[in-house]
Amino acid sequence: MSNTATALVGGLLLAAAAGIGGYGYGLDQGKALEKGRQDSKALETITEQIAAHADLVKRSGAANKGMRTALAQLDKANTQTTTEIADALTTTAPERADCVFPPDVVRGLQGARDRAAEAAASGIRGALPGAPASPARAASGPGSP
Repeated sequence: MSNTATALVGGLLLAAAAGIGGYGYGLDQGKALEKGRQDSKALETITEQIAAHADLVKRSGAANKGMRTALAQLDKANTQTTTEIADALTTTAPERADCVFPPDVVRGLQGARDRAAEAAASGIRGALPGAPASPARAASGPGSP
């Protein structure tokens, strides 16, 4: 072979080696870019999930506060109704020997039953029906039998 042919074959081998090396380098760069894109997308998804979780925690705190408020209102209504019925029954204890209940106590019990049914149907977070003040209790003032 002549020097020209040898140089030509050497140049051809060098060009092939450079092409193969360039192809391998480009393939590695493409893989790295794709991995970076996938990592960025995964990070974005995780960030969205954390934000959604934080929103759920915030909303559950608000729901918890609302539930505590509703339970406090229910407890207050139950205490008021129980006290009013107990006060009314105390004043008429001798008459109940024959199972005679004053009409306002019977109305109060019927009203309490209706409010309990309404609260059960609407759930604890629904608006609690108010108990009307009994005339005897309003006249005597709170805390006095």
